[in-house]
Formats: sequence, structure tokens, C-alpha cells
Amino acid sequence: MWLTTEELGDIPDVTAADIQEILPSDTFGKFVVLSAGEDSFIQVASDWQPTPECAAYLREHDSDPWVLEYRDGTTGRQYAATRYATLNEVRDAFVSYLAGDEAWRSMFSWKELQL
Repeated sequence: MWLTTEELGDIPDVTAADIQEILPSDTFGKFVVLSAGEDSFIQVASDWQPTPECAAYLREHDSDPWVLEYRDGTTGRQYAATRYATLNEVRDAFVSYLAGDEAWRSMFSWKELQL
């Protein structure tokens, strides 16, 4: 698998240790994609905006609001979490996805995106 970030570019053969180091720092920019292939990935993007709602989210969760999505490589369908994720939750989901287990799916409720 490889990790693609806005600021750090592509990191091939990414490890759980790489994810543990990169994601908590948020120096990677506004998005991160962990790809298992061209059509199979989990990704996240910051949805921070200068609004009172975002400020409240940051105070409550000590994290910007992140929009988490994944694409199922078998069906080609893409899904988004029904709520914002914290950066710690994103890290845990990415490590789980990298390990090939399904725990990351049960961390969130998902809705299918119409692309």
C-alpha cells in the first residue's frame, strides 16, 4: 500500500509506524489517501472552516473536523462517514485498513456517495 499526502507526497510501502508518526502531526496538509490499489482506498480531508461550529468542534475534540471516505475496490462504490472524524480516529482507521482487518468499518456509520 502507499500513502499520499498533500505536503509529503507519495510514500510507497507505508507501514503502521509511518502512519502513527505522520497523522498525529498534521504536517501532511489537508488530505491523506491510503491506497490498496487504483480503485480501493481510504481517504480523509480536512473540513475546517472559520465558523463557530468548527471552533466548537475543535474545542470539544481537540481536532479539526475530518471527512473520512473509502472506496470499495470490489464494487467500485464510494462511502463517507456520517459524522466528522478526529485525527486520532483517522489514524486508528488507517492503521486498521493497512492491517487488512475490518475494524475501521465498524468505527463509523457510512453512507454511499453518488459520484
